[in-house]
Amino acid sequence: MYSSAVGLINQKVEIKVLAINTPKNWIEINNLPADFRGKTRFEFSIADTRFKPLRAVINLFTSKSYLVERFYSEGYNAALIRILKVEEFDVVQLEHLYMCLYLDTIRKHSKAKVILRPQNVETQVWKRFMKNTINPVIKIYLRVAIRRLEEFEIQMANKVDGIIAISAADAGSFREYAPGMPIVNVPIGYDFNTGRKYDPLKQFDEFPSFYHLGSMDWAPNVQSIKWFIEEVLPFIVKKYPEFTFRIAGKKMPLWIYKRQNNNLVVDGEVKDSMEYHERNSIMIVPLLSGGGLRAKIIEGMALGKTIISTTIGAEGIPYVDGQNILIANTREDFARQIKKCQDSWEFCQKIGRNAQLLARENFDNINAASSMLQFYDRVKES
Repeated sequence: MYSSAVGLINQKVEIKVLAINTPKNWIEINNLPADFRGKTRFEFSIADTRFKPLRAVINLFTSKSYLVERFYSEGYNAALIRILKVEEFDVVQLEHLYMCLYLDTIRKHSKAKVILRPQNVETQVWKRFMKNTINPVIKIYLRVAIRRLEEFEIQMANKVDGIIAISAADAGSFREYAPGMPIVNVPIGYDFNTGRKYDPLKQFDEFPSFYHLGSMDWAPNVQSIKWFIEEVLPFIVKKYPEFTFRIAGKKMPLWIYKRQNNNLVVDGEVKDSMEYHERNSIMIVPLLSGGGLRAKIIEGMALGKTIISTTIGAEGIPYVDGQNILIANTREDFARQIKKCQDSWEFCQKIGRNAQLLARENFDNINAASSMLQFYDRVKES
């Protein structure tokens, strides 16, 4: 979302950002670049979206999905009304399906076209998560919640004025949801003009270093890392006893720290993600669920990383396995791809260079912003 906003600003678009700030993913506003805060007139409203078991159970006796309802905030709604009463907008863009909870408020207080930019097909994400869930009670609950979520997703897809999907597959799903709705595929954009200096050759100083970098308060990340640690890692270590896997990210669960040994190093939250990328060479993304596009993979490719990912993790990217990314879906696949990387840093360097070329050709935020502007004009004329 940040990258998209930067791209639009570079296209001379006037932007106002109203975000939700949650206790679970709290962001100090002063940690955002001052230039970005100023140009977007950045503002946030606090909302507690944490999963609360009692409310989740009570929600079963309603017709709504708790997966959606926990994102509604009276405070955010009031802030939205205040802004819409004093400012006129050509477009109001909702950066997630859950933000459609505020669609009626926008319609009441603004004549702007409303664009939904979903980060994925949310129903698909949860269906995949449920498929890999073992607990039978949670599965039963999810079946109900996901059915209601899908009803909400279809309803909202037909109520907005246009949809910007971030992958071709997602665009196809929304076209099925909402036939006749203006829909375009505009992939995630990466800011290649970022001021942070990054040296792609530093990653080979301690080659090979295998790592995962991702927020561990996102359920699919936790699920995939659990699978990798419990199923894949022991298989790899048995074949290659010297193999070491590093994990970094915020909200690292205690159980992961407890699993540390000579083959598993838990770095937890890191202050500088770029520095972490620089000193590690091969990124592992073992996702079992999710949808849309993985921003971390796009970032990794843009930085010239060798990435080993599941097919689900690499969805939406026009990759060629073995040329600009390495695909692995089983423990045997991961062992084979890891061996290729261990055997040759020249091979990894080649994969990384090709990945960077792919990212530049397909995921530049300036090109993404231009495509979004063209779509805005199309929707306004419809």
